[in-house]
Amino acid sequence: QLAALGRFTSSVAHEIRNPLTGIGMGVRRLARALADRPDEAESVEFVVREIRRLDGIIQELFDITHPRKLDLAPRALADTLKRAEQSVAGVLEEHGVTVLHEIAAGLPVVPHDADQMQQVFINLLKNAAEASPAGGHIIVRLTRSVTPAGGISAAVCDEGCGMDADTQLTLFEPFFTTKPKGTGLGLYITHEIVKRHGGNLTVTSDPGRGATFTVELPLDLQGGTR
Repeated sequence: QLAALGRFTSSVAHEIRNPLTGIGMGVRRLARALADRPDEAESVEFVVREIRRLDGIIQELFDITHPRKLDLAPRALADTLKRAEQSVAGVLEEHGVTVLHEIAAGLPVVPHDADQMQQVFINLLKNAAEASPAGGHIIVRLTRSVTPAGGISAAVCDEGCGMDADTQLTLFEPFFTTKPKGTGLGLYITHEIVKRHGGNLTVTSDPGRGATFTVELPLDLQGGTR
């Protein structure tokens, strides 16, 4: 599936994105012209959102089939997490969810690509917000890893409906999704980024009791794939 997807992406994504860009420009001009007509402007805004969604799907396909080389350097993982939270601030506000932090003192820097690891946390925080009830909390924990190899552990815990064992087994497979409009690519990409860092992404959950996604990253600079 992924090999075929790579060929498809390379051959037609350019042709899809070009008209999308033109459509987007035209729709934005239309939105300005209809600024004083709320009913029509709302319909135009829906079209804009769908254009963005299509462009996001294409980008996800590229992320899978053409993974970027990692820029590994020792960095504070808390700083990367903070930038991810800033990126999803609108999603958190929309769902009425608050992020609580439990960050251990004296954590060492960990080698990682700041942009790609930020994307990992954006995906996990966004999923947690969408799973959480209004007024709920997401707990983010940064600690020293308890694995024999050591490293840093980053856990994102939500108060959502959780998932059964069968769902957990297939959660990181490409094209698997429980969302009506999901592509099934977000968590797959997230898992692949962590794996390329020499790390591990796991989930623990029970139905009705939320879910915890845990990222384990090694301190060894050679642990990932450049």
